[in-house]
Amino acid sequence: MHTSNPKSSGHQRALGNASLPGCLENGDVFRTLGLPDNFIIGLDAMAMTTSKSLSGFCDIPPGVHLLWVQQPDGVSRCGYWFVTGSQGMVRIKEWDVYNEVLQEPSQSEVFQKHSAESAPLALHPYTLHAHRGKPLTPLNNTLPSWARSPTALWNALTSAISNHSLSRITGKRDVSEYLVDSMDSARDTHRGESTFLFTQDFRDLQVLDLSGSLKSRVVDTSARIQALLANTTDNSNQSSSFSEQDILAELQFTLLTGTHLGSPACLDQWWNLTLKMILRAYNLAVSHPRLTRDLLQILHAQLFYNENYVGSSSSSASSSKAAQADAADHHHLGGGGGDHAAADGPSRDRPIFQYKPRNREKLREALVEYGRRLTQVLQGLGGSAARRPEQEAVGQAFEELETWLWRRGWDLRGGSHSRRPGRGKDDDDDVQVPDSDEDEDEQPVVVELDEKGREKGLISFRD
Repeated sequence: MHTSNPKSSGHQRALGNASLPGCLENGDVFRTLGLPDNFIIGLDAMAMTTSKSLSGFCDIPPGVHLLWVQQPDGVSRCGYWFVTGSQGMVRIKEWDVYNEVLQEPSQSEVFQKHSAESAPLALHPYTLHAHRGKPLTPLNNTLPSWARSPTALWNALTSAISNHSLSRITGKRDVSEYLVDSMDSARDTHRGESTFLFTQDFRDLQVLDLSGSLKSRVVDTSARIQALLANTTDNSNQSSSFSEQDILAELQFTLLTGTHLGSPACLDQWWNLTLKMILRAYNLAVSHPRLTRDLLQILHAQLFYNENYVGSSSSSASSSKAAQADAADHHHLGGGGGDHAAADGPSRDRPIFQYKPRNREKLREALVEYGRRLTQVLQGLGGSAARRPEQEAVGQAFEELETWLWRRGWDLRGGSHSRRPGRGKDDDDDVQVPDSDEDEDEQPVVVELDEKGREKGLISFRD
């Protein structure tokens, strides 16, 4: 990752509020200077191709946002995470041709050159919130409330992300925007930058999965999550602790950064969190029911987002619902939210599954086993009257995910490896052990673009 200049960020903030008061009435402004024509630029779930008139976005509402760019015919991407508040501000980044990255403007004259007089006409409005009250069509009351509009979904996907979590993960301090790149690596690798949770735990679990007995291979990871949330001591003997929000934020950050930027480090971390930690924390519903519910709801929202909003990575995109919606309405909602069942689960051609295709089946098996174990745990607490409301909410969250997947062809309660409690002895005997990932090649995510250079399947608007 590259480091932003905090002094420049402060300069742009002060100048922007003085120069563009009219543009800040409805939200933030994000100026992108020097982008050549035909660049692909995205903001949250929107994507478009640059034209000579494009110089950024306006009316960006309060919340968490991700802006990214990609060169024509390029694979790598870079972008910025940022958090907006109720007071509008101007953010300015300039394309560095030599380093091929968005960075702070190199000279103060840039601010004067791109002054308030020329900015309003060249800025594109943030349109995701234009659909705030518009449900996905056809309206389906079986969808959770967070899935019924693009704004609600994006909020669900970023609900735990904050400046604190962005600073912790990226290692950047005192900046207003957090630069991320497709080639960023985890901190424990050679060129690493990102600081992720559970990295040592993943190594330990890998050893158990490959060489331990069957009983050790199905270890419950609840204790590992509980230990992270308790006060600990790091290598420098400094007391440190993490909150539930840290775990939730990392799950959200890695999915969105990995999907939109094609970051192998983030995609790896998301899969590790999902398969090796979250879906093996069978007893977390007892000790941390709210966290468990939130993790399941976020996982549901992420799979829903990838199915309905993210473009295909294969040539089948031309026949996808997203492409059909785009042909019918250029201001499409990314593929629709209908519950038309797929032949065999979520689409195989989405970036998260294309990255490591075998993980798609591992996810199904992990969800089957998790559902079986969760049923046992909740039944062990007694009837619904004996369970706390937060624990009941865990079961409801999983049932919503289970129902949505069933409509797409994944029956988590069917098959030889998904027995519910009470149907046989030695339940551990049918546990599906995750295979090693070491024999899988890690390839950057390649997305398909339409004839105008846009990534297929994303919300877009007219140039």
